[in-house]
Amino acid sequence: MASPVIGLASFLVIFGGALLGMLAGRLLPDHHLSDQTRAAVSVSLAIVGTLSALVIGLMISSANNSFSSRSHEVTGISVDLIRMDRQMRRYGSEADDARAKLRIYAMAKMQELFPKPEDPPRTNEATIEMLEAMQDAILSLTPTDERHRWIRSELLTLSASLAQTRWQLDEQTGSDIPVPFIILLILWLAIVFASFGLFAPVNGIVIVSLCLSSMAVAGGIMMILELDSPFYGLIHVSGEPLRNALAQILH
Repeated sequence: MASPVIGLASFLVIFGGALLGMLAGRLLPDHHLSDQTRAAVSVSLAIVGTLSALVIGLMISSANNSFSSRSHEVTGISVDLIRMDRQMRRYGSEADDARAKLRIYAMAKMQELFPKPEDPPRTNEATIEMLEAMQDAILSLTPTDERHRWIRSELLTLSASLAQTRWQLDEQTGSDIPVPFIILLILWLAIVFASFGLFAPVNGIVIVSLCLSSMAVAGGIMMILELDSPFYGLIHVSGEPLRNALAQILH
């Protein structure tokens, strides 16, 4: 589910909880809203509020780890591409075919991870076939001396690293934050905001304050989910390392 949709749903549920609390505060008899009741509700909701804060902290940590991991993997792919291109240049003209296939793969991977509107769509299956074709071209090299044998061995090692990082990126698609986790957090926050509205006076300032607070909390949840989906939405992993690698390879 898209993070803006979850953010909007979060706002509606949390602010709706505050409005329900205000409505309940107007309908309940006065003896249900005594100072003792307020104290008991405050103590009880403090536990829910603390749990909510802990859950939000865990979500931020998980989303940040996910973002950092994918960013590191994109950088790793970029570094491997540059190193392979340099080694192919050192090998000589015999590696021109493998180098041409490396360029094709690099451009396709760039279009797959960071597509532009005018770019043709690239699938995972198509890019892995390009990678395997490049590996076959490396395997077809016939070294004639120790230097060429070492370079060919390095190229095979780097291509294996490239393939491993590619599969890691492929397997890490989707969110690392379970949907039931998010639903539970939203319900907890709705309960907390309902307690705010229960004892709050009904006036414009209070309603606007609760509305803005609900928007802030819902926006925070949406940003956490955006961070957990680094190739889609508002927050992106930087494609600059891959663009720099591509510029060097095509030079």
